[in-house]
Amino acid sequence: TTRPDSLVSEHKGEKGGLSGPPIKELALQSVKDMYKLTGGKIPIIGVGGISNAEDAYERIRAGASLIELYTALAYEGPGLPARINVELDALLARDGYSSVSEAVGVDVKLEK
Repeated sequence: TTRPDSLVSEHKGEKGGLSGPPIKELALQSVKDMYKLTGGKIPIIGVGGISNAEDAYERIRAGASLIELYTALAYEGPGLPARINVELDALLARDGYSSVSEAVGVDVKLEK
């Protein structure tokens, strides 16, 4: 796993998985890159550093049509998905979307 320079733990050089906030920006860029590479034709699962509706919405707008929760779910518990759904619905409505599918990839310019 690529490790961001911002890690400060004494264990930052260890091999193995990394999840949560430290990989948020790298994961977001990966969604954008894959959305561009596939022309938005293949479903992408947004993962890495998603802990609230804003994070989920950012991934959706970057091209993810599904969202996976892991670290935040472990820390915040089983109520997190419902909370994200309610808040995500408000974000979609704020921007004039009636469904997630309408917002998928809106922040990514596809080459024609």
